Amino acid sequence: MSISQAKYLTNLPQVAYTAQAVQANEAEAARLAGSTLSALMQRAGAALFDYVSRLSLSGPILILTGKGNNGGDGYVLARLCHQAGMAVEVLALFDPSQLQGDAQQAYQAYLDGGGVISDAVQMQSTPALIVDAVFGSGFRGQLPDKVAEVFRQLASCSAHRLAVDIPSGVNGSTSEVARDAFVADVTMTFIALKQGLLSGSAKQHAGQVYLAELGVGQEFAQLVSASSHYFSGESLLAKRPVRAADAYKNRCGHVLLIGGGPGMAGAIRLAGEACLRAGAGLVSVATHPDNQAMVLQGRYELMVHGVANADALQPLLDKADTLVIGPGLGQSEWAHALFDAVRACEHQVVVDADGLNLLAGQPGQWQNAVLTPHWGEAKRLCVGIDSNPETSNRFGMSNALAQYYQACVVLKGPGTLIQQAQRLNINRSGCAAMASAGMGDVLSGIIAALLAQGLSKFDAAMLAVYIHGLAAEKAAHDGAHGLLASDLFVHIRGIIG
Repeated sequence: MSISQAKYLTNLPQVAYTAQAVQANEAEAARLAGSTLSALMQRAGAALFDYVSRLSLSGPILILTGKGNNGGDGYVLARLCHQAGMAVEVLALFDPSQLQGDAQQAYQAYLDGGGVISDAVQMQSTPALIVDAVFGSGFRGQLPDKVAEVFRQLASCSAHRLAVDIPSGVNGSTSEVARDAFVADVTMTFIALKQGLLSGSAKQHAGQVYLAELGVGQEFAQLVSASSHYFSGESLLAKRPVRAADAYKNRCGHVLLIGGGPGMAGAIRLAGEACLRAGAGLVSVATHPDNQAMVLQGRYELMVHGVANADALQPLLDKADTLVIGPGLGQSEWAHALFDAVRACEHQVVVDADGLNLLAGQPGQWQNAVLTPHWGEAKRLCVGIDSNPETSNRFGMSNALAQYYQACVVLKGPGTLIQQAQRLNINRSGCAAMASAGMGDVLSGIIAALLAQGLSKFDAAMLAVYIHGLAAEKAAHDGAHGLLASDLFVHIRGIIG
């Protein structure tokens, strides 16, 4: 085995696949590379050992094994650790007699080398490392009771946690997470990057993801088309609009943001200022007359109009080229009238917040739109879809919305999904500090600003989501708790450049 075949990547590739695609094509990829599945298992164990050997462990290693090839990877790791003189205990969560083929041989090699197996946690001291080698690419549904119970018992242990390929309880294709799923600090995934590790609650369970291609990555990529992209920050920032030396405001787009019902001035103000900070040349706000002075106060670069009805909105629609509808809009008769006026025009439009809730009440295609739902809004948007997707499947939800509404969809959350038709990107930026009021309003303003400056809907959405998350990461350096949506503004400007 060459050293490179046992190494792993910390700089992840820009494409990802379903776990099923990897499982179905790994044997053929190995054949094309002149290798075997048995050799891949040995390389997987070696990559895991390479990682473990770099840790400064102050206690024993507990390896949890299953009945399939994931368990086989765990037995290879156990043998290598035992040979290196490390204190290792293997806890078999399934009867090893169920092991077959390469996994059974890996188990036997571990025993032949002097390794021992337990069927209950019997360590004399607290483990420094817990390795999850129970379930792999084929997992779906809920964990068996015995596995879930062991995971619960170990949940309070302060050990470092390493998942083999995919944390047990996580669906590597859909990001669905079972009750009591393993929570890893690091996941070492194999052959190709699995999309299910990168979005939703699965991100927390996977922790830091590393990839070991096991010497067959190139062959696998030739066999299988990626199901999603995972564009790097460098790739996305290269899409930033470039301003000519002779540029002036009218050439940088005119955005009209519509929202802010009575008592809800803050959301549309945040969206408007974000739009300015992201480079839109002209930014107008149409809000309820009660809010006009409040939205304008302190940000005089905004052109703020009190709009009492849809007739008053029409002249503003005629002047703008890009729209935002929804922040603080509400669902009153006033809101319905403004929403209907926007729906009737042909402008490119970002639909957020109550704009999405109003759309859910009258679903239909909106090809000029970028829809920006969080999970709850996405479920409401799906109610009118005949092929109502599983509401726990983020990738299925994103696809269903994009196909039904014929729009660009931004399904917000950890690892935000951006999809238009069959094009799908998983966002890399962001942090837990973004759980703060007004963040979605800021995002809608950034998307609109990039649209107004000439980016396509898909590129504008991808870049905006990345900038939004990166700005939050920078702002969170001063503390993750208490981060305000408006704290992002200075960083947005800096990133846009």
